Amino acid sequence: MPRQFLRRISRQYRENQQAWYLRPFAPLLRHPMYFAVNRRSVSGALAIGAFISMLPLPGHTPLAVLCALLVGVNLGVAALAAWLNTPLTMAPVFYFEYRLGALLLGLPPREWPAEMSFGWVQAQLELVWRPLLLGGLITATLTALLIYLGANLLWRWSAIRRRRQRRRRD
Repeated sequence: MPRQFLRRISRQYRENQQAWYLRPFAPLLRHPMYFAVNRRSVSGALAIGAFISMLPLPGHTPLAVLCALLVGVNLGVAALAAWLNTPLTMAPVFYFEYRLGALLLGLPPREWPAEMSFGWVQAQLELVWRPLLLGGLITATLTALLIYLGANLLWRWSAIRRRRQRRRRD
């Protein structure tokens, strides 16, 4: 079932390659490796997207697509997985990452105001970037590892189940 769904999405994306904004990338996007629907490609793409989504950086989707191009995994799945950490969940996730980084660095956690302004964030960024980045790298690595292993196991389990069902029918 996941394979059929992913193939349908990939087919629609390939048909959309005639869009003007994708023409410069046409030689890259023609390669079937970037739309392959197999265990390695999908698991790797999910891990890349999850890793990028947990980092405290802007531009998760383009970064995930760029990493997917470099590694050679499914582009669409990597782009979708980059939305694991949505704008609604970013603040609590980044706060957790900051607290984790501060704990590991032995820094006292800073108090955050109830309502943050952009000016306050700019002023505090110099003080919180190290713990935030450390916590982000740790949570991103753990999340990517868990998602990679989970997707791999789920894919294998699904394949074994399908094979057993086929044998029962025969």
